[in-house]
Amino acid sequence: MNDIYEGIASYLIQQARTGWVEIIAEVEFFEDSAEFDITCQYPDNTIEDLDSGFQLFMKFKELYRVTTENPENKWNKAKFILNQSGEFNIDFEWDQDLADEIKRLS
Repeated sequence: MNDIYEGIASYLIQQARTGWVEIIAEVEFFEDSAEFDITCQYPDNTIEDLDSGFQLFMKFKELYRVTTENPENKWNKAKFILNQSGEFNIDFEWDQDLADEIKRLS
Protein backbone atom coordinates (compact mmCIF):
# COMPACT_ATOMS: atom_id res chain seq x y z
CA MET A 1 0.00 0.00 0.00
CA ASN A 2 2.86 2.37 0.78
CA ASP A 3 4.18 1.86 -2.76
CA ILE A 4 0.88 3.12 -4.15
CA TYR A 5 0.88 6.19 -1.91
CA GLU A 6 4.52 6.90 -2.77
CA GLY A 7 3.72 6.55 -6.47
CA ILE A 8 0.86 9.05 -6.19
CA ALA A 9 3.04 11.49 -4.24
CA SER A 10 5.93 11.13 -6.68
CA TYR A 11 3.68 11.80 -9.66
CA LEU A 12 2.21 14.91 -8.03
CA ILE A 13 5.63 16.28 -7.06
CA GLN A 14 6.85 15.89 -10.64
CA GLN A 15 3.97 18.12 -11.82
CA ALA A 16 4.79 20.98 -9.42
CA ARG A 17 7.37 23.72 -9.67
CA THR A 18 10.16 23.83 -7.09
CA GLY A 19 9.23 25.36 -3.74
CA TRP A 20 5.67 24.10 -3.40
CA VAL A 21 4.08 23.94 0.05
CA GLU A 22 1.04 21.68 -0.40
CA ILE A 23 -0.54 19.66 -3.19
CA ILE A 24 -4.18 18.59 -3.07
CA ALA A 25 -5.59 16.00 -5.45
CA GLU A 26 -9.35 15.59 -5.37
CA VAL A 27 -10.60 12.59 -7.30
CA GLU A 28 -13.96 11.31 -8.43
CA PHE A 29 -13.28 7.68 -9.28
CA PHE A 30 -15.51 5.51 -11.47
CA GLU A 31 -13.41 2.29 -11.79
CA ASP A 32 -12.78 2.73 -15.53
CA SER A 33 -12.38 6.50 -15.48
CA ALA A 34 -11.67 9.33 -13.08
CA GLU A 35 -11.93 13.07 -12.82
CA PHE A 36 -9.06 14.89 -11.10
CA ASP A 37 -8.83 18.38 -9.64
CA ILE A 38 -5.23 18.94 -8.57
CA THR A 39 -3.96 22.17 -7.06
CA CYS A 40 -0.56 23.19 -5.77
CA GLN A 41 0.06 25.96 -3.26
CA TYR A 42 3.31 27.93 -3.10
CA PRO A 43 4.79 29.98 -0.20
CA ASP A 44 3.37 33.24 -1.56
CA ASN A 45 -0.12 31.62 -1.40
CA THR A 46 -0.43 31.38 -5.18
CA ILE A 47 -2.37 28.36 -6.36
CA GLU A 48 -1.56 26.50 -9.56
CA ASP A 49 -3.64 23.82 -11.26
CA LEU A 50 -1.65 20.69 -12.03
CA ASP A 51 -2.21 18.11 -14.74
CA SER A 52 -3.35 14.59 -14.13
CA GLY A 53 -2.51 11.77 -16.46
CA PHE A 54 -2.74 8.10 -17.20
CA GLN A 55 -0.06 7.17 -14.64
CA LEU A 56 -1.97 8.92 -11.87
CA PHE A 57 -5.20 7.26 -12.97
CA MET A 58 -3.50 3.84 -12.84
CA LYS A 59 -2.19 4.52 -9.32
CA PHE A 60 -5.70 5.40 -8.14
CA LYS A 61 -7.11 2.37 -9.95
CA GLU A 62 -4.63 0.18 -8.07
CA LEU A 63 -5.50 1.96 -4.81
CA TYR A 64 -9.20 1.39 -5.50
CA ARG A 65 -8.65 -2.31 -6.17
CA VAL A 66 -6.72 -2.80 -2.93
CA THR A 67 -8.95 -0.70 -0.69
CA THR A 68 -12.25 -2.12 -1.94
CA GLU A 69 -11.37 -5.81 -1.63
CA ASN A 70 -13.72 -5.69 1.33
CA PRO A 71 -17.11 -4.69 -0.17
CA GLU A 72 -17.87 -2.55 2.88
CA ASN A 73 -14.99 -0.21 1.99
CA LYS A 74 -16.43 1.33 -1.14
CA TRP A 75 -15.57 4.88 -2.19
CA ASN A 76 -15.96 7.02 -5.27
CA LYS A 77 -14.25 10.19 -4.03
CA ALA A 78 -10.82 10.67 -2.53
CA LYS A 79 -8.85 13.67 -1.32
CA PHE A 80 -5.06 13.25 -1.19
CA ILE A 81 -3.19 16.06 0.59
CA LEU A 82 0.61 16.10 0.38
CA ASN A 83 2.79 18.49 2.40
CA GLN A 84 6.30 19.55 1.46
CA SER A 85 7.63 17.55 4.42
CA GLY A 86 6.39 14.37 2.71
CA GLU A 87 3.52 13.86 5.12
CA PHE A 88 0.22 13.08 3.47
CA ASN A 89 -3.37 12.41 4.33
CA ILE A 90 -6.00 10.67 2.24
CA ASP A 91 -9.72 10.65 2.88
CA PHE A 92 -12.15 8.36 1.10
CA GLU A 93 -15.84 9.12 0.69
CA TRP A 94 -18.89 7.43 -0.80
CA ASP A 95 -21.15 9.88 -2.65
CA GLN A 96 -24.45 8.15 -3.42
CA ASP A 97 -25.66 11.01 -5.62
CA LEU A 98 -22.53 10.66 -7.76
CA ALA A 99 -22.99 6.89 -7.95
CA ASP A 100 -26.63 7.34 -9.00
CA GLU A 101 -25.66 9.87 -11.68
CA ILE A 102 -22.99 7.58 -13.13
CA LYS A 103 -25.43 4.67 -13.16
CA ARG A 104 -28.08 6.82 -14.86
CA LEU A 105 -25.63 7.94 -17.56
CA SER A 106 -24.31 4.45 -18.24
